[in-house]
Formats: sequence, structure tokens, C-alpha cells
Amino acid sequence: MKEVTKEQMELLIKNEVVRNSSKGFIDKNENQIGFYRTRNRRYIEDKYVDIAKKLS
Repeated sequence: MKEVTKEQMELLIKNEVVRNSSKGFIDKNENQIGFYRTRNRRYIEDKYVDIAKKLS
């Protein structure tokens, strides 16, 4: 799990890499992805952080 910024998370949602559902964040294949949020930070699976860095 890597830390993801709010801007990177918005990029992932905007480009439809992940989306929010009643089960939490899911990918294109409806698989739930690892996402954890603390008071000040967000963490997500490594591969999605790498995708977000490529998109920016």
C-alpha cells in the first residue's frame, strides 16, 4: 500500500480506472481494491498509485 494524494485519486476516478460503489472502490472488472483512509492520509494498492503517476 502506498500513499495517494487527493489529486491522484481524483485523476483515477476521472479516467475511470477506479470508481466508488457501495462496496468501496472497485476497478473496471468490479473487483474491490485495497483502499484505506486515515484522518490525514489515503492509502491505495501500489499499482493504482503507479497508474496515477503516469496519468499526471
